[in-house]
Amino acid sequence: MKQIPFALCGYSLPHVMGYLAAKDGEKPEKPLDPLGLMLFAKEAGLVGAEFSLAAQVPSFDGALVETGENRSDWKSLLEAHGLKIVADYGALLDYPAEHLKEYLKTAQEAGAKTVRAVLSHILCGDRRNFAGGWDAHRDALAKRLQEVIPYAEELGVCLAVENHQDATSDDLLWLAERVNYSPAFGVTLDAGNPLAVGEEPIAYTQAIASIVRHIHLKDYKVYLAPEGYRLVRCSAGQGAIPFPEMLAIVAKNGHDVLPAIEVAAQATRTIPVNEPDWWARYPTEQRAKYEGVIPFLEKHALPMDAPYSSAWERGESSAAVMAEEWLVVRESVAYFASIG
Repeated sequence: MKQIPFALCGYSLPHVMGYLAAKDGEKPEKPLDPLGLMLFAKEAGLVGAEFSLAAQVPSFDGALVETGENRSDWKSLLEAHGLKIVADYGALLDYPAEHLKEYLKTAQEAGAKTVRAVLSHILCGDRRNFAGGWDAHRDALAKRLQEVIPYAEELGVCLAVENHQDATSDDLLWLAERVNYSPAFGVTLDAGNPLAVGEEPIAYTQAIASIVRHIHLKDYKVYLAPEGYRLVRCSAGQGAIPFPEMLAIVAKNGHDVLPAIEVAAQATRTIPVNEPDWWARYPTEQRAKYEGVIPFLEKHALPMDAPYSSAWERGESSAAVMAEEWLVVRESVAYFASIG
């Protein structure tokens, strides 16, 4: 089998892995565990997996999900299967700095070179109800990074923060500057999420390419909406995200980047760029960046009345949701095998 130089992100299978219940509250009787994810990745020809090393994983509704995992042999397990790992952490400010330091150490002991973390719990780029305001939060993020990055340097691990539908390209560059562009700091570039803050994906990638250390290869179909546009999960290659171009840009940055295939969350994300108060929480120059999104929408956006819901959104059974998640993952792996 041809080897595909990407990992598989566990959040691609949120219901299968027990992170997200079906609409009726049902979860799989036997959720897929990290070992099962690893074995599927290996069978599919992928070189690694991305998952949390913790016994509790942040779910999609804000709660913590018990994984039952509390292993100390991750490294030997991964080596036995010839796989690499990207270790998933939660939000940087959800726990004290010491918690993150301990996780970085656990990740290093597991053989991870990269730890992915998020900056906030904001979705859809919507900062309007964010307690304390984004600027104060960004200052707190910089302080936290300044606390932990020296320790990450000692460990030889890169903490790669994601543009998790909250950060502009300028935000990420600002954070990199606050830690003096340390080699232990980087960005997990989620390929679909520039659209969540009103930026065009290729322009966003070009702006932050030098600090990208990990990539989430996440596609979206884009639909027009009265509020602006909707971002809808789909198999890679069936949406609007220009993966080959984005990968080519990052490949020139000189870092050993292991991209991960990630299917978007089950819930549709609506980006309300047509609402003036949404923009009021952004610097004025962000409006200028949105000018690059307009031709992107003209080229890729589907009509408002086109159907877009997933099995999960339609309230279908747990079995149907699992079947659809596996289908989308397999189609995504096949797409990247075809372009690799």
